[in-house]
Amino acid sequence: MNSPNPFVEIVELKGLSIRFILKNSNTAFANALRRIMISEVPVMAISDFAIINNTSPIFDEILVHRLSLIPLTTDLDGFNLPEKCVCKGIGCSRCQVTLILNVKAGDSPVTVYSRDIVSSDPRVIPINGDFPIAKLSAGDEILIEMYARLGRGKDNARFQPVSACAYKYFPRIVINTSSCVKCTNNGILKCVSECPKGVLDVNVETGYPYLRDPLNCSLCKACVDVCEYNAIELKPDDTSFIFYVESTGSLPLHKIIYTAATILAEKCDEFLSKIGGFR
Repeated sequence: MNSPNPFVEIVELKGLSIRFILKNSNTAFANALRRIMISEVPVMAISDFAIINNTSPIFDEILVHRLSLIPLTTDLDGFNLPEKCVCKGIGCSRCQVTLILNVKAGDSPVTVYSRDIVSSDPRVIPINGDFPIAKLSAGDEILIEMYARLGRGKDNARFQPVSACAYKYFPRIVINTSSCVKCTNNGILKCVSECPKGVLDVNVETGYPYLRDPLNCSLCKACVDVCEYNAIELKPDDTSFIFYVESTGSLPLHKIIYTAATILAEKCDEFLSKIGGFR
């Protein structure tokens, strides 16, 4: 019998973060999806610099490092990866965007922010204008020409589209009603009171404990340890996984997940086509 197809249930979408449950899957698929989201979904980042003038107190290397880590908005459909572009990575409007940082302090100190970066393409700009870059004393100047391109996190961390990407097993709890005596501690079921996350509760109809908030269960098994009658079994469901993904802001969350799934499918197709020649 064929197993059911994997599917996703979104449980929380808030700002730049999402929590969803991947069901009818396995550890290999879940981990492949996680790794691809981190290391293979391309985003724009500043990768090359031409420092024309920098009289600020910050060394060139530190300044370049700061600028390269500023997340940029990304249009995956509008740009090519350099190695797949017709220019063969030399740099053209299809794979590269020019940005200029030109700030000079007058008679008083000035703080340089990411909003001061001017892009040649409105599709590729800092996701937020409030990132501080440097403080200039009176008369100091920064003039840098920068070049942004698509890249992957496996090549450099500046190209990672996510700031957090993790998963854990979905918890399953089974109560042996024939063994459970509903022991209490100050009027509360012991297993419920011992739960450090407060995810257990009492079923008002049966009086037995149940997992009220499985998403926040850490599978610590404190409820199992406190039960003297072995009436509780808490174990991970190795077919369901709770994902937490947080975007840097370069790409929307749905784009990151969809692109990662597409890349994974392409890898599977490539693998199948290669082993097909051995049959």
